[in-house]
Amino acid sequence: MATINLSLRPLQIAALTLAALLTLCLWAPAGFTQEVKAMPVAPVEEEELPLLGKAPIVIELFSSQACVFCPKADKLFADLLKQDNVIGLACHVDYFDVETGSLAHPFCTERQSWYMEKLFAGPNYTPQMVINGAVDVVGYKFGDVVKTLQKAVFSEVLPLGIAETTAAGTYKVTLPQKLEQPKDYKLWLALYDKPHQLTIADGRNKGQGAVYYNIVSQLGSTDKLAGDIYVTPPMKDAHQGFVVLLQNMKTGRIHAVGRHKRG
Repeated sequence: MATINLSLRPLQIAALTLAALLTLCLWAPAGFTQEVKAMPVAPVEEEELPLLGKAPIVIELFSSQACVFCPKADKLFADLLKQDNVIGLACHVDYFDVETGSLAHPFCTERQSWYMEKLFAGPNYTPQMVINGAVDVVGYKFGDVVKTLQKAVFSEVLPLGIAETTAAGTYKVTLPQKLEQPKDYKLWLALYDKPHQLTIADGRNKGQGAVYYNIVSQLGSTDKLAGDIYVTPPMKDAHQGFVVLLQNMKTGRIHAVGRHKRG
């Protein structure tokens, strides 16, 4: 029986200087600062989003309350979650963040840095969306996000079976099929929160109201994929549910996904 320990230390990344981190977190295409100042952040109308089929699509949004470019991406992410087959996880990075009311975790920075290596995507930046673990896109660019998601429809992500057991709080995870190279895979368990509705306390977005959905607050993994797999997520009142990802650790591609949502 395999279990996932949510206290496991996530993947390690090379140490970066503070100056380098500040450079990375403020990355943006030339001229975008002027564009942000001139253009208010408007809600994304639901009818503008195309239907994304029925197969699971996993969106990991790397964001920050301190990022001036992020509110538009956060709203787009929230609208994408309205489609039943979209499984979204918002991970706030800690290399730059607000001082009060932070939603960031070091494991989010470590996971994003791991994707940078696997996807050859360059230095860390926000807002970044990683789709199916296979490709990244700048999260505020509506047209680019839509095109990337439409292509992702054709990259197969299989459903994982998640079933409650007789043991309280324990779930059995059923893999979709036998893996040819099980040593290349890990099973990730991510607990995500109920919506956070708040006013940003400091930084360049100070005073803005925001609602953050599917914030990842705990993350763990196991590579023991033989036999029955059981998970016992330490669910608290603040949690909305959990997501289980079967991921190829050589390529980054997500092979299968399952979700348990309260209510």
